[in-house]
Amino acid sequence: MIQATNDFIKYFGSIRRRTLNYIRVIPPNQLNWSPKEGEFTCADIIWHIIEAEKMFVRVATEGLWKYEEHDSGDEQSLEALIAQLEATHIEAMDKLERFPDQDLNEPRYGPKGEGRPVKAWRWLMAMSEHEIHHRSQLAVYLSLMGVQ
Repeated sequence: MIQATNDFIKYFGSIRRRTLNYIRVIPPNQLNWSPKEGEFTCADIIWHIIEAEKMFVRVATEGLWKYEEHDSGDEQSLEALIAQLEATHIEAMDKLERFPDQDLNEPRYGPKGEGRPVKAWRWLMAMSEHEIHHRSQLAVYLSLMGVQ
């Protein structure tokens, strides 16, 4: 259970640092690679992490669900994607810094206001697990590309 927002921010910062370690070694010419047709490319995974962080923080702090799709055809460099990831992370963590610790136990509902309520802190933990999942996906991609 998360009891202090600042503790979570430090914890999630360590998760993000490890994710960035994998992202930074993606060969720029492999950014749009995926193991097979129709699966996320490396760029898609990065965009997904960007949008998911915004979504999970919004759910935890405001109880609002909004996932912004990205355009798979949006050609950006690895450096531009990393810059976007870092900028989004700073904004999200700034928003969490202003989130009162006592509100971590406030109920948040599913995307359509359905289902059993889940405490805000659990959505932040879901964000962590989500990022770790996609970091592992990138690790597999890098292995399949022959990147050590």
